[in-house]
Amino acid sequence: MVNIDDGYLNLMDDGGDIKDDLKVPEGDLGKSIEKRFKDEEQFFVTVTAAMGEEHVTGMKNATNQ
Repeated sequence: MVNIDDGYLNLMDDGGDIKDDLKVPEGDLGKSIEKRFKDEEQFFVTVTAAMGEEHVTGMKNATNQ
């Protein structure tokens, strides 16, 4: 997770490529993502792709290993 810009997430994948066309999800998940980002927490989001569409479906804490 790199940024939130005008209701869209700016995400970086494992290869370092930026994806910026996914909307912040509605409901509790979206609120939690926005709060964690605002609080400068480190976390990952899960993107699920099916039938030509992609959506953020979850998130988890980043751990320092």
